[in-house]
Order: sequence, then C-alpha cells, then structure tokens
Amino acid sequence: MARQQMIMYKGIEMPPPVLNIDLHVSPEFTGRVVLYIEKGHVKCDRRLLDDEHICAIDTFIELAREAGLRIEETLNA
Repeated sequence: MARQQMIMYKGIEMPPPVLNIDLHVSPEFTGRVVLYIEKGHVKCDRRLLDDEHICAIDTFIELAREAGLRIEETLNA
C-alpha cells in the first residue's frame, strides 16, 4: 500500500487538508472559480469571466497609477 503524502505544519507531520465541495459549473467547464470559505465551509462560489481579474486593493491602485490614472483619498466629514 502506498503511503499517503504528508505535510509538515508547525512541526507536526500530517496529511494535507482536503476540502470536498460541489461547484456550480458544468462538467465541461474549464476556467477560474472564486470560492468564499468561512470556517472551513464554502459559503459561495462564482465563475470568473474571461475579462475579470482579482487583486488586492493596493495592487489595483498600483496598476491604476501605472496606467496613468490619478488616485486620491477623500475624507468624509
């Protein structure tokens, strides 16, 4: 019998975690899916369209500035 692959986490060797989920896409789907996971449970999933991209807000601001857009913070009084 083949030994299961193990990972080291905080000095303890254990099997890698497995998250069994049902995605709401067709079996023929090939692409990107975003998952929202809360406390180990998938709360929702969403297929990303070909022209959609995900990044952190600081990365978005950096890309916008590199593209020549001016980003300013505004304070609400």
